[in-house]
Amino acid sequence: MKNLLAFQNRVCYIIGMDILITNNPLCRDHFAGVYYVEFADVSAHVILQQVRDKVHLGHGILSHPRAGGLPPGTSPYKSVVLSEVADGVPNPQLLEIVENAVKAYEKARTEFPEKHLEHFSKLDLSLLAPNAHKKH
Repeated sequence: MKNLLAFQNRVCYIIGMDILITNNPLCRDHFAGVYYVEFADVSAHVILQQVRDKVHLGHGILSHPRAGGLPPGTSPYKSVVLSEVADGVPNPQLLEIVENAVKAYEKARTEFPEKHLEHFSKLDLSLLAPNAHKKH
């Protein structure tokens, strides 16, 4: 994997960027170079599981997994920003936040009309954009 360094069975990001985990192609493209983007063509529920796995490694959450307060299943897209550095010690409060989000999305719908996907993609981007710390 490029831009990663394995050290004592731990992965360290060495590029000086926070991490964006997303299933939204628009966010992937918009935030390339701002965040280290981990993109996967999976459901929002799976994205939240990936976020939970990173929080277990000690990454911090920089954007709320339930940003915008949208009910689970409202959008097929989910994007969450995590801290670059994982200290190996999970934060119990952050774990509770992400675990609650994972549980909320367990039974969320995963099929959405094709004609609405662009709208959902822009909505997800708009929820994340105010949190972006662009490095100029």
